[in-house]
Amino acid sequence: MLPLAPTAFADDAFPAVVEHVYGATTIAAKPERVVTWGWSAQDVVIDLGIAPVGMPFFAYGGGEDGILPWTEAALAERGFELPVVLPNTTEPPLEAIAALQPDVIIAPYSGLSPEEYELLSNVAPVIAYPDKPWFASWQDVVTLTGQALGLSQDAEALIADTQAFLEAEVAKYPEAKGIVFANIVNRNDGQVSVRLEGEPRVQLFADVGLVPAPAPAEAVTNDTGISYFVSYENFDRIPAELLISFFNDQKSADDFFSMDLISLSPLVAKGAYTKLVGEDLTMSVSGAVSPVSLRWGFPQVMAEVGRASAAARAE
Repeated sequence: MLPLAPTAFADDAFPAVVEHVYGATTIAAKPERVVTWGWSAQDVVIDLGIAPVGMPFFAYGGGEDGILPWTEAALAERGFELPVVLPNTTEPPLEAIAALQPDVIIAPYSGLSPEEYELLSNVAPVIAYPDKPWFASWQDVVTLTGQALGLSQDAEALIADTQAFLEAEVAKYPEAKGIVFANIVNRNDGQVSVRLEGEPRVQLFADVGLVPAPAPAEAVTNDTGISYFVSYENFDRIPAELLISFFNDQKSADDFFSMDLISLSPLVAKGAYTKLVGEDLTMSVSGAVSPVSLRWGFPQVMAEVGRASAAARAE
């Protein structure tokens, strides 16, 4: 899929100051050598017309080379060379990042600890997440990345264009508008996790007109306050009209929905659920979400949501 049309706005002035969870980072001059860490930022850098010199390895959804398919396609569409893919580690590979001599390290959707932030700040200015680790929305990622690159207006336009794209996809399925949904994850321990409004992967659908299901009165949310657990025995008590779920492979999906306690749920019995399969599809809309990933995966996801919504509303 072709990238959204670039806009031509004036660059921000430098030095630029970007605020995040660890304070404010000053970037003295417009960055040319950009390294990203965590999820999603590499796509935004590409969308804003800059080729990153380094980006993370994505073990989930990225295949043997660690490159997500939409990222690879976006690089090719722009005519950019493949960036250095950093080592597959959970902690920032300090030496590998330093070797790339970055002007800025952009990590707005990450789990950088204070110690990691301090170490990386000795290499280059660092943009961390806005509030909670691994909790930034795709809009947050675009906004912070745009500020770091001096392209705030382009970032605002990218957000607006992406939102319009999402809304156009949803409009193809009028049954989905206003439907009450629950985003569920099978924990494989006799329970499912139900994500609540405010969780970025739930908010994605809320932003385009679907309605997140509230937690039942008896539900106990986890430490983050944005999800709760439901036993298989109580699966039919989830107060939703539609269930949205992702699975790594077809067998996992089939095994889950064929369990007696799950298959007897009224929503499952009438087909008011999605069975979205694949690491890459899961990452595109429920993981490393970015405008690039949404252009790649959201149409397929919305087609399945639309089908399930029609089943939910059928008499």
